[in-house]
Amino acid sequence: MGGGNNSSSSTSSTTKQETPQQPIEYMPADVTAMDQELENNAAAAQKKYKGKYVKVSGRLGTIDSDMKYISIKPEGFSINGIHCTLKKNDKAQEDYVMGLSKDQWVTAYGKITDVGEIMGYTMDVDKFE
Repeated sequence: MGGGNNSSSSTSSTTKQETPQQPIEYMPADVTAMDQELENNAAAAQKKYKGKYVKVSGRLGTIDSDMKYISIKPEGFSINGIHCTLKKNDKAQEDYVMGLSKDQWVTAYGKITDVGEIMGYTMDVDKFE
């Protein structure tokens, strides 16, 4: 019966699972400023943003027809911007994106997963506002 108590104490591992659910703090970021930082020094932009959680707002550029991503573009002309990868099978994100139009103002929260001088920023979207 002592083995039964040990197995019940292993259920305390659910406490360990609660730790990743702590609220994520998103750093406010401006897409135009991010684009300028990338243009001025891609290495510094990568060090500053890669792996960080950001809240970024800007004008909607592209909506992928397969609902895999959208892009947020900076003010003025730029070939970069933020490539926002959507979660697969996330009904809330799909519904939100279906209601968008090009050049509409959007705010996305997520993690910057890649930074490059050619492709700009890539972000995995957690949610929209």
